Amino acid sequence: MLLTVSAFAQSGTLTGSVIDSKNGEQLIGANLLLEGTNIGAATDLDGKFIIKNIAAGSYNLFASMIGYTKVTVTGIVIKPNEIMETNISLSPEAYQTEEVIISAKLILNNENSLLKFRQKSNSVSDAISSELISRMGSSNAADAMNKVTGVSVVSGKYIYVRGLGDRYSSTQLNGTELPSADPDKKSFNLDLFPANILDNITTIKSFTPDKPGSFSGGIVDISTKKYPDKFTLNFSSSSSFNSLTTFNSEFLTYSGGSKDWLGYDDGKRSLPALLADPGAKLPSPNSSRRNSELAYQLDELTKSFNPEMSPISKSAPVNQSYSFSMGDQYLLFNKPLGFTASFSYNRDYKYYDGGAVGRWELSGKYKDAASLNNYMYLSDSKGVDEVLMGGIVNLAFKAHPNHDISLKALYTRSGESTARFQEGKWDYQLGEDPIYQTRSLLYTERNLNTYQLNGEHFFSALGNLNAQWIASFSSTQQNEPDLRFFSNDYQVEAESGERIYSININSYNAPTRFFRKLSEENKIFNLDLSLPFYQWNGLKGKLKFGGAYQKIGRSFTERRFELRSSNAVYSGDIKNYFVDQAGIIDSSNNRYLFGTYIFDASSSRNNYSGDQTISAGYLMFELPVSENLKFISGARYEITDMTVESADTNQRKGILDNNDLLPSAALIYQLQENMNLRASYGKTLARPNFREMAPFRSFEFLGDFQFVGVPDLKRTLIDNFDLRWEWFERPGELYAVSAFYKNFQNPIERTLDPTTEVINYQNVERGSIYGAEFEIRKRLDVLHNSLSNFMFNINFSLIRSKVDIPKDEYEVNIFPQDSSASKTRPLFGQSPYLVNLELSYFNTETGTTVGLFYNIFGSRLSEVTLGATPDVYEQPRGIFDLTFSQKMWFGFNFKFSAKNLLNSPVKKTIEFKGNNFIYHQYNTGRSFSVGVSYSI
Repeated sequence: MLLTVSAFAQSGTLTGSVIDSKNGEQLIGANLLLEGTNIGAATDLDGKFIIKNIAAGSYNLFASMIGYTKVTVTGIVIKPNEIMETNISLSPEAYQTEEVIISAKLILNNENSLLKFRQKSNSVSDAISSELISRMGSSNAADAMNKVTGVSVVSGKYIYVRGLGDRYSSTQLNGTELPSADPDKKSFNLDLFPANILDNITTIKSFTPDKPGSFSGGIVDISTKKYPDKFTLNFSSSSSFNSLTTFNSEFLTYSGGSKDWLGYDDGKRSLPALLADPGAKLPSPNSSRRNSELAYQLDELTKSFNPEMSPISKSAPVNQSYSFSMGDQYLLFNKPLGFTASFSYNRDYKYYDGGAVGRWELSGKYKDAASLNNYMYLSDSKGVDEVLMGGIVNLAFKAHPNHDISLKALYTRSGESTARFQEGKWDYQLGEDPIYQTRSLLYTERNLNTYQLNGEHFFSALGNLNAQWIASFSSTQQNEPDLRFFSNDYQVEAESGERIYSININSYNAPTRFFRKLSEENKIFNLDLSLPFYQWNGLKGKLKFGGAYQKIGRSFTERRFELRSSNAVYSGDIKNYFVDQAGIIDSSNNRYLFGTYIFDASSSRNNYSGDQTISAGYLMFELPVSENLKFISGARYEITDMTVESADTNQRKGILDNNDLLPSAALIYQLQENMNLRASYGKTLARPNFREMAPFRSFEFLGDFQFVGVPDLKRTLIDNFDLRWEWFERPGELYAVSAFYKNFQNPIERTLDPTTEVINYQNVERGSIYGAEFEIRKRLDVLHNSLSNFMFNINFSLIRSKVDIPKDEYEVNIFPQDSSASKTRPLFGQSPYLVNLELSYFNTETGTTVGLFYNIFGSRLSEVTLGATPDVYEQPRGIFDLTFSQKMWFGFNFKFSAKNLLNSPVKKTIEFKGNNFIYHQYNTGRSFSVGVSYSI
């Protein structure tokens, strides 16, 4: 014991920091080793290191890090009981690139590094790495986001953060906002991003002024893969089987084009050339009756349309997925040039039978009604053939040690062919006896082209000023060629049992076809400048300022044609009606009679254009008040000029003209080296999108509610409060507890009016949401050493919300029928709870990975029903997945996954006096996938 004390008394300490000699950034994870000993250390998150208990003497110190030239510091003298300080600069190796330098500072594609990033972040954030995405067997970004704390995915595509709908989230690609390819949604379709191009996905949940102000739930920032420091190549292929779809001979589809497998129509669905001119006038049967030229013109136009109007059945093949990526680096003018390129292709088939669609309303007073009245109930079958393909190219050139330029080009394309058949009762329109049948044949193709030019510059002569800029151009197209809707009804004669068919255009539309095109361009320029400074204690702070400009232009056009009947009779024979009775059916006696004929039912109201310009400037600072306390504050000023204009000049314009000051403040207190306490406030906003303000009508099937935009919508202002405690106990491990509160002014909700069968949006005066989040990531070796390869991850959120029901709606439509009704309801799309569970096994020696995942959300408000009829809620759906991965020989890897093992249905219901009434319900089936990949 005395010898030990004496040894410690003769020792000293070495401290210091390691920085990049080219840009002055602190290097995290640099290795330090004293020559001739096994004593060393690694730099922490601030680039600092400390080596204690060094015996007195003279030493050489080795400093090394991946991507940097090894440095030896000689003649370091350690004196007893003294602290020696040395600061070391490492220079990048001659053949390395900017990406390697960044990767060396912090690799953000594995869980350990992402947790370090979260620990140093100025905002409340959560993230998921490519490592975990692969472990879960996720095929795209939307699939992966299900496992992020407080996040749920709606319709397999759209992100809800903390239970808030898509309008309260923003999607970015490498820090730049992405446009939405879906005109009905604000958030970007995350299923367009294949998993193999992802590096990580970060969800930022608290506002800082250097971020766009148009979010409250969160910003989802998708970071694409960086290039490696050596040649890499990866190829993967997988096939999957779905229990409801694969090899099912009842799969619904219809005849498409020869290029459907590539995600676009080859022209088979295009509008006939004779009608390409929107100003073209179609003859009518009356004007053509004794005019042969007009008669044959109308006959030719009618027969120029594809007569296929009903789904066909055929067997669905297995789903397919392929991906390829490669990367390398070269020298250009003796300067490093790096690149990565990736491409992926997926084709999925989805089918359900036995689904149901119901429409209900409350008649009379709530207390007197025993049940809801059913005015529509249809069985529902649907087949979807979806192609998703995407590619990305990334080029980076380091022309000077302090100046980096990179160019990214992203291309994604999707094509979705849908065939649907529904049948049942529609008493509201047809009475009790007739059976209603409706068919839908749909095709939607979307593509996104994005180009990003990025620059980062370091100016030591200007006080170590750091400048980052991004110029981005995106173009989005959505083409819906020849959407076809065909309905009829029939009655069964009591004596003969014969079906008597009819097409009742007084109750529903005649057979209808739509041709829609949407085009959008998005131009963005961001400039961020940061300048370090030192406060009164010599601690380093940062002043950050900059600006942003965004201009979006959208155009939407629709042509609508109805196949009307002059002398045709529908007998249930679809071919006879649409082929044999099409056009001229009698030309005797110099008189032309028509069976069915085409009619142009297009309306200028259903065409619109939109423009939005957002200009912003911000100023913020990061001030270290003490060693353990950091204060971040500032403000952002945004100017919004948005106009949505219908081609029908009689319709009101939708206009947003707002100037908003968005302040922010945050405190981060480091309770100990690996533990933080965060508190923040930020003011943000949410804008309606173009579609919600455009006054045109659309629907999913004939007889369904029609969606109509509202030009008078206002933007929403939100006050956001966040509190989080987080403990990064060991590398890759985390405990976190968060609380949040949000106050909404003029929140927007989706409403359904059963009396007019119209769905639209409205502002309500006030709303609020509050909740808590809990997250644990823990290796299980704390229970027993034999469990060291097991990882447990749980995150769950508890959320409550309410909005005030508009006074007129409550007093006129609700209270007279239900005097006990509440004056508030939940926020639209909000889930009261979200749960994600993971139990994983990793064995690095054998290359084996096994994961079990469970996800569930609480019932969330899906449709607000105007009046006393209860609202529509989407019911909880528990998803249980299993993944298995095994490394094999020569760079090959085998993967297996089983998804939705519980076969949980998608269900939307209306609850009334303890009973649930089906609004929409269907199953998705269980899916099993096997795949193999090769990497070098």
